[in-house]
Amino acid sequence: MSERQLLTTVSIREEVDVVACRQCAKRAASWLGMSPLEQIRVATSVSELARNIYQYAGQGVFHFYLLSDGRGLLSALGFEARDKGPGIANLDRILDGSYVSSTGMGIGLRGAQRLMDEFEIESSPQGTLIRARKRVLPSRPLPSRASIQAFQDELRREGAVDPFEEIQVQGEELVITTAELLAKQQELEATNLELENTNKGVVALYSELEKTAQELQEASESKSRFFSNMTHEFRTPINIIENISKMLLSGVDGALNSEQLKQVRFISDAATELSQLVNELLDLAEAQSGRMDVMPARFNLGGFMQQLQQFSASLAPRYPQVTCRVHPPVQDVTLNTDGNRLFQILRNLISNAFKYTPKGHVEVRVFQPDADHLEFVVEDSGVGIAEQDQARVFEEFCRIRSPGLTHIEGTGLGLPLARKLATLLRGRLSLTSTLGQGSRFYLTLPISYEQGEVELSLSGTTVLVIDDNEADRYVVSRLLEPYDPVIIEAEDSRSSIDKLQGVRPDIILLDLDLPDISGEDLLASMDEGMRRRVIVNTSKTLSEAERARLAPLCHAILSKPQPDYDEALLRSMDNLSRRHAHER
Repeated sequence: MSERQLLTTVSIREEVDVVACRQCAKRAASWLGMSPLEQIRVATSVSELARNIYQYAGQGVFHFYLLSDGRGLLSALGFEARDKGPGIANLDRILDGSYVSSTGMGIGLRGAQRLMDEFEIESSPQGTLIRARKRVLPSRPLPSRASIQAFQDELRREGAVDPFEEIQVQGEELVITTAELLAKQQELEATNLELENTNKGVVALYSELEKTAQELQEASESKSRFFSNMTHEFRTPINIIENISKMLLSGVDGALNSEQLKQVRFISDAATELSQLVNELLDLAEAQSGRMDVMPARFNLGGFMQQLQQFSASLAPRYPQVTCRVHPPVQDVTLNTDGNRLFQILRNLISNAFKYTPKGHVEVRVFQPDADHLEFVVEDSGVGIAEQDQARVFEEFCRIRSPGLTHIEGTGLGLPLARKLATLLRGRLSLTSTLGQGSRFYLTLPISYEQGEVELSLSGTTVLVIDDNEADRYVVSRLLEPYDPVIIEAEDSRSSIDKLQGVRPDIILLDLDLPDISGEDLLASMDEGMRRRVIVNTSKTLSEAERARLAPLCHAILSKPQPDYDEALLRSMDNLSRRHAHER
C-alpha cells in the first residue's frame, strides 16, 4: 500500500492563483527529475483543474504529495484538489468522452484525466474531490526531510508569479510539444510507408505459412497413424513372449537350472519393458490423433488418494532410500472425470519422482484452489531439472542426463503422455524445479469434466484488445459479442498507452508479439492494479520458465492454438469480471 507525504499546498481564490498552482506543479515535477515532457503534462493537468475550480466553484485548494510504495521508495507525485462548489453534472459522460457541450465544458477535465497515470474524482452538490498521480520512474529513495524543506523554502521565496512570464513559458512548452508531435508524425509516416511496401510480402508469407501448417498437420497425422498401427502389430508377438516366459519360469514343462532361470527372467523383464513402451506409444498416438475417448464417472477424491497411496507403496521396495507420503485431502470431493486417465497421469509423475530421487522423499498433495478445480502436486527432493531442460522433459523420447544417476528405467514417453492426458481432461501440467534440490509437478484440472457453457455477462465492462493482428482482434470481438462488452482495440503498444491511461479498461487482452514495444515490457510498465486486469493472449510458444516469470504479473496466460481456447478465454474473463465487480 502506498503512503503519502505532504509536499505543499496552494489555495485557489484569484485567477493568478491558477498560474501559481501550475508553476508549483511544474517545479515539483522538475525537482523530482521528471522529463521536460512529463513536467508539462503534470503542469497542464493541474492548470486545467485549477481553472475549473476558479471558474465553476469560485475557490478551492490543491495539496501536493510525494507517494511511496511498499518498499518505502518514491513512486509518484500526487495531488488532491478540493472545492465546495455545486458539483459536476454529467460527470460519467464527460469522462468517457460522450458528453458534447457548446461551451467546451468538460474538455479540460477529460484532458487532465488523460495526462495523469491515475485519476479519481468524486463529485456531489456539496463539492468535488479529485485525486491524481504521475508515476516517477524508476523508483528511487524518497527525498530527505532537509531536501523537502529546502524545496518548500524555495517556493516561498519565489512568492507571487508573473502571468506574462508564465505565458512566455507556456509558449516555449508549446514549441517543445509541437516538435515532439512532428517527430511522432514523421515516425508514423515512415512506418506506414514501410508497412505498405512489405504488405505484399506479408500476404505471401501468410500463404506459405498456411501451406506449411497444413503439411505439418498431415505429417503429424501420418506419424500418429504409424504409431497406432505398429503398436497394435507389436502387441501379439510381445504377448506370446511374455506368456511363454511365465510358463518357463513356473516350471510347467520341467524345472530350469539356475542359469536358465536367469536367462528367462532377462527375457521376461525385456518383454515387460517392451510391452510398456508399446502401450505408451499407443496411448500417445491416440491422444495426439484425438481418437482417445474420455469416460467421465463420479468418484470420491478420498478413495482416489488411497489408490495412489497403494501404488506408491508398491514402488517403495525398489527404492529403499526414498520415503513416500500421499497426503489425504483436507475435505472429500466428488469428481466427475475419467479416473483411469487421471490415475495414469499421477502414476507417471510418481514413478518419475521415485526414479530421479536417489535418496530423499516423495510427497503427493491435493488442493482445491477454487470451487471448480483441483490441483495435484507431486514433489520430490531428487536431482532436479536445469531451467534450460524444463521444457524438453515434455518432448517425446527426451531423456535428460542427471549427475549421479547412471541408469534410469523408462522410455521418455511418460511426461509427454501425462501432459497430453492432462489437456484431454481439460487441465494443464506444469513444473518448477531447482537443479540439485528437487522438482514439483502441478496438475490442475476441473472437478467436473462435463462443463456447460459459461454464464458470462460483460455488459458495461470495458475490454481492451491489444493485438497487431487484425484477424485475431476480429475473432475475439465476435467471440465476446454475445456478452455485450465495450470493446476497444489497439494494434500496438504505443496506441494502447493512451487507452490504458484514459479509459483504464476493466479487462485487457494482451498479445506478446507487438511490433513496437514488446507485450511483456508493456505489461511490466503497468501499475499493479492494471496488471491484475491483464489476460496474456498469445500464439507465442512459452517455456515453463517464461510462464513462471509472467504469471505473477497478470491474471492469466492463454495460448491461442490450445484446443479449448474459446472456453478458457471466456472462463478467465468471467473470473476477472466477477473479481472486478466485487472490488467495485
